This record gives sequence, structure tokens and C-alpha cells, in this order.
Amino acid sequence: MKSFIKKSLIISCVLILGVLSFGCAKKGENLEVSDSAIAASAGIINGITTMDASYKDELLAMEPDEIEDFFKQYGYSIDGKAFLSGVSGYMDAVDEMGGVIDISEPLMASTDDSITATFDVDGVERDAKIVVTLNERNKIESITTNCDYTFAENLRKAGLNTVLGMGTTFVILIFLSLIISLFKFIPDLQDGFAKKKSAAASPAAKAVDNTISQIIEKEEAADDNELIAVITAAIAAYEGASPAGGSVSPSGDGFVVRSIIRR
Repeated sequence: MKSFIKKSLIISCVLILGVLSFGCAKKGENLEVSDSAIAASAGIINGITTMDASYKDELLAMEPDEIEDFFKQYGYSIDGKAFLSGVSGYMDAVDEMGGVIDISEPLMASTDDSITATFDVDGVERDAKIVVTLNERNKIESITTNCDYTFAENLRKAGLNTVLGMGTTFVILIFLSLIISLFKFIPDLQDGFAKKKSAAASPAAKAVDNTISQIIEKEEAADDNELIAVITAAIAAYEGASPAGGSVSPSGDGFVVRSIIRR
């Protein structure tokens, strides 16, 4: 029993040490914020915020790989899609801010796998923050612009989003309930279509039945005539051979078959 307890304690200690060592190894050290990272983030934001509208339109019309090649010749390493998204987001934010008064110097921070540069933007109607994220090779991977909203504005937006989401859900549920309520009419519609098909097919069916009946009657009449002839010939032959039948013509003219009853 004691040996079992000792083994359990040893295994538990080994597991705890393994988890702690894994966590320390995973965390690592924060990246060093170099002068090139500061210059890259400041330079790209200065270019985005100072270029005129026509130049921005030309850049937005380019493909991501063309953007990367364009900035590479100026010494910038940037993701093309991140730049296009960053320019569009900044232009939308400027409309909400009512114009830009001033942009601060970047506030740099880093983690074990990225570097961020945060710029405070002083706007006419509201302020904003521009955040540039770089990887360990100082390549710009994202550019985001977030406007500062008051608590009341955030609450109003949250309420509108909630109402919109709930309203959409209720509309879909009502639509589904209407569709389900229409299922009860499906059997009636099927019966109606079946009746129409039978009504449309009845004249043709009657014509076919009449034709078949006429054919059967003709065949039965022909069979009766043949049967009458056979019976007549048999009776005539019998009467002609019989000694008491001298008064009956062998041709059968002395009698007539009136009807034939089938059993």
C-alpha cells in the first residue's frame, strides 16, 4: 500500500513539472521592438493618412501582390490584403470622426510572436485608434482603425443588434410556421389533381371500353353463327340417316335454331 502511494506521488510530481515546463517554454520572451518596426509602422500610417483621395483609389484598384511589390521597392514589408483592408477601414472611420485633427506617435508593445503599434487619432466629432500589427520579421500583417464610442452609443448599438437578431429570428419562425400550416392542404390538392386526371382520361377510357365491347360482341356473334351451322349440319345428317326422318330435308331446311344458351 505504501509503495503504491509513493508511486502515485512521484507520477503526480512528474506531471506537474511537465505542465509547468511546457507552459514556460510556450510563453517564451516578448519580441524586441526595433527601430525598423517603429519606422515601418509610423511610415505606413503616415502614408495612409496623408495621401490624397485619387492616389488612394489607385492603390485600392491594385491586386494584393501588386501592393506588396509596390511597397517592397520603398523598403516596406506588408501583406497586400492587410493594406487594402486597412485603407478601407481608415476611410470609413474618417467619415465617422468627421475629419482628422492630429495623430500621435506610435505606442509600441510586443508579445512572444507579434509587435503592435497603437496610434491615437484626434477627430473632429470623435476620436479613434489605429493599431498596426507586425510579425517577428517586421512584416505588417494587419491595420485596423477603431472609433471611440461612448457607453450610451455602445449600448444603443448592442440594443439595435439584439433587436435585429431577434427580429430576424422571429420572421424566419413565422415564415416556417406559415409553410407548415399549408401542409394540411396538400392532400386536398393531390385529390384534386387525381380527379382532374381521371376526368381527363375518362372519355378515352370509355371509347376504349366501347371498342372492346363491340369487338367482343362481333366475335361472339361470329362464334354463334359458326355454332349454329355446325348444329344444323349435325341434325340434318342425323335426320337424313334416321329411318323415321324421311320428312326432314338433309339440308336442314325443315328446322331453325332459334337461340343458343351457353352454360
